[in-house]
Amino acid sequence: MSPRPLLLLSVLLGGLLALKALSLADGAISWMSGAAHAVEDNEPAPAARESAPPPLPASRSVEEEPAIVLPSQSELDLQNRVAQRLRALDQREAELDTREQLIEVAERRMDEREARLIELRDDIHALVGELDSQREAQLNALVRVYATMEPEAAAPVMQTLMETDRETLLKIAAQMQESNARRFSQIMESANPRFVAELTMMLAARAQPPQTRAELEARRVAAAD
Repeated sequence: MSPRPLLLLSVLLGGLLALKALSLADGAISWMSGAAHAVEDNEPAPAARESAPPPLPASRSVEEEPAIVLPSQSELDLQNRVAQRLRALDQREAELDTREQLIEVAERRMDEREARLIELRDDIHALVGELDSQREAQLNALVRVYATMEPEAAAPVMQTLMETDRETLLKIAAQMQESNARRFSQIMESANPRFVAELTMMLAARAQPPQTRAELEARRVAAAD
């Protein structure tokens, strides 16, 4: 056999093998494609593999009103008690504010009254001091008058004062004893012995401190007169 027929035979065999291979390849592709479709049909969708979120609640319509929950009787009672307590506290606070204002007004009035009393006291003290000065000046003037008089003339006048104004007589006699004891002694020598004895007792009693409160007040009133 010549080489040419062998070559042809080889080519034919190669072609058959190629066709067979193509046929097997087509079958494999078909089988793999079917298997892939089967797997795709059996497996869940990618979006469905994860658990789907719960469905959202349906949105309420605009006309739907929310449910109204009425308070219980105990809650109402509690609210009423709280409201009453708050009103009582407000009233108490208002009363305290009013009382505080009244106290402040009273304190201001007391301060003003105290200031007026102090001013009045100072005026009285000044007036009393002025009167005392005037009395002292008048007493000194009377003492000078009696001191310049003759003892025989001064004695009857002083005896008359014993009947009309003993306090003035006592003040004049006490002042003369201190300022002009010699002239006072001369007047006493010219006076009635009974008058001299009574005046001496009055001067001695005046020199003694008061024994009772009433006596002190009496002397104070007499000195003021």
